[in-house]
Amino acid sequence: MNWHCFCSPWKVIKLITLALSVYAGSTNAAELGKRIALVIGNSSYKFVSLPNATNDSADMSAKLRQLGFDVVYRENLTISKIGSTLREFRSKLTPGSTALVFYAGHGLQIKGENYLPTVDADIASEDDVPFQSISLKHILDLLDESKTLVNLVFLDACRNNPFSRGFRSLTSGLAKTNAPSGTMVSYATRPGSVASDGVGRNGIYTEHLLNEMNSNLPIEQVLKRVLSAVKLNSNGKQEPWSEGSLEGEFCFLGCKNNEAGIMEVPKNEADRLANEKAEKEKLESLRREEDLRRLALEKRVNDQLQGLAEEREAFDRIKAKELAESRIKAEQATENKPQQDSSHRRFVPNF
Repeated sequence: MNWHCFCSPWKVIKLITLALSVYAGSTNAAELGKRIALVIGNSSYKFVSLPNATNDSADMSAKLRQLGFDVVYRENLTISKIGSTLREFRSKLTPGSTALVFYAGHGLQIKGENYLPTVDADIASEDDVPFQSISLKHILDLLDESKTLVNLVFLDACRNNPFSRGFRSLTSGLAKTNAPSGTMVSYATRPGSVASDGVGRNGIYTEHLLNEMNSNLPIEQVLKRVLSAVKLNSNGKQEPWSEGSLEGEFCFLGCKNNEAGIMEVPKNEADRLANEKAEKEKLESLRREEDLRRLALEKRVNDQLQGLAEEREAFDRIKAKELAESRIKAEQATENKPQQDSSHRRFVPNF
């Protein structure tokens, strides 16, 4: 039996590539319904506590789990836990999935950038903030890099800045954000304004957001309802604010003909994503083939160099042997020469 025809490396590679492409296609289809959430509630600050913040985060975490989200949940986040929390959240995000971030606690802005300080933050000046807080820009960049299909960020974080005495600028609330494509950011109140922690179990914004999540309305309508309810409840003192946009629709309890509640991708966008996926797979296949050709060429060159080295070694052995034989013959000739001379002189007549 000719085993080579069955075990050709190129055939094996093609089979592996085909299997991987089939697996990737089935996985991407499944990821469209995947829901991941990061929920953080910070109450126990050193200087000013926010009793309702952890209530807000606990209730939001429970609600999201009911709605099918895989939740990464943290209460009273400390500086040392920022990295591990974001890494865990990032590890769960996959292209095509839905990502949601909810934060309740103190929030502040420096030079137009928003930060969410940890409960053990000891901020004496603006320079301390980036090292003792989560940057909203960092979160948005993380979502953008993960290629999730829809991103929702809810920030019940526009409380008064408890660290303002050490700040050069005393701007209240949070700043506007340039949200990447496919991302919607919802604030508890307008940029530069301050939100209430609430007098009941939850903050005003989170209370009404939780209520409105029990619907199959698109997220844009949900946020409009939250805005109206919060303004009414606060007598106009607090007005939620949203930025960004989504393509298609997202509904917590499922949109029309879409009980999974995932974002419906427009046909042209779906075609674009499919084309991008095909191009990416083609490039990866070409890259793999090029790597294999390079490795094969390197092997041939190494084999030839090894053969040349062996030939050179054999040649050197032959030359060394020939040289040794020549030296022996020369030595023997030298030893025999005096004897020939002396015998020659004995037979020469003496005139």
